[in-house]
Amino acid sequence: MSTPEQGPLARARQLVSGARAYRWNRGHFVSNETPIIIGGCGRSGTTLMRVILDSHSQIACGPESNVFPSPNKLNAGSPGAEKLAKKFDLSSAEMNTLLQTSATRAEFAERFFNAYRDHAGKPLWADKTPRNIQVMPYILEHFPKARFVHVVRDGRDVVCSLRTHPRNRVIDGEIVKLDTWNPIEDCVGRWVQDAGDGVAYRGDPRYYELKYEHLVTETEKTLRDLFDFLKLPWEPAVMSFHEVQSASRDPVKFAQNPEATKPLQTSSIGRWKRDLNEEDLAYVSREAGTLLRMLDYMSEGDGSPPRPPA
Repeated sequence: MSTPEQGPLARARQLVSGARAYRWNRGHFVSNETPIIIGGCGRSGTTLMRVILDSHSQIACGPESNVFPSPNKLNAGSPGAEKLAKKFDLSSAEMNTLLQTSATRAEFAERFFNAYRDHAGKPLWADKTPRNIQVMPYILEHFPKARFVHVVRDGRDVVCSLRTHPRNRVIDGEIVKLDTWNPIEDCVGRWVQDAGDGVAYRGDPRYYELKYEHLVTETEKTLRDLFDFLKLPWEPAVMSFHEVQSASRDPVKFAQNPEATKPLQTSSIGRWKRDLNEEDLAYVSREAGTLLRMLDYMSEGDGSPPRPPA
């Protein structure tokens, strides 16, 4: 015989909890804001993109938030809420008020980023979270005036980087190196899924595709084109993004990408030529070749790319 906690009462509580979660995630809310949303497969340059955009006088783009991809409701005073507030330099009281007065996740997102924007003294907000690419339908449903910047990078280089991700961990305020080695199958699958989710929106006027390789080798042209899409004035200061000092540039807040606050480098382009063996290359070509060719990283008709001379 079941106890009340195991029977109807427990089921009723589960139903109530599920209904609340549904309202939080799917409740009706349509924003009139015009945010800039950054997404892409992890290790593709999204952090660099956010630091550059944050250097513009009109854009406030803080650390990775995970506000859009996370299905879990934040609760006032919870560790997750406290962590998010600290990351964005908001007080616990302000965060709790935002959560208690927001009926849905989308409404909370608008109010949260508006608060951050106001603290930064800028008119526009942007959010950089790689997994935004996985929830583009949700974002564009609730923020129909958003502009989505998909940062793309050669999947072979991304796979090399994902294999050692996470590289670092923050312990007592210090960045400590890790010894991570992930299965290549997981890394390739993630790039194919995420990059594929993005290119599916080609043709949508709110979608913009930007290649990491162009960003670091043809920086000014690439950024001028981007700001034309965003309908924002060109500011030469964005070229000196690494010289900007602010609380959001504290590398402890984005421990996996501290180099994003340093001058641009091209050394990671083509790292697959050094890091992947013949077997790895054959696997990547088989599983990701179609998308690599679609994105012009491999030529039509290419099979397993031959290993280049040392």
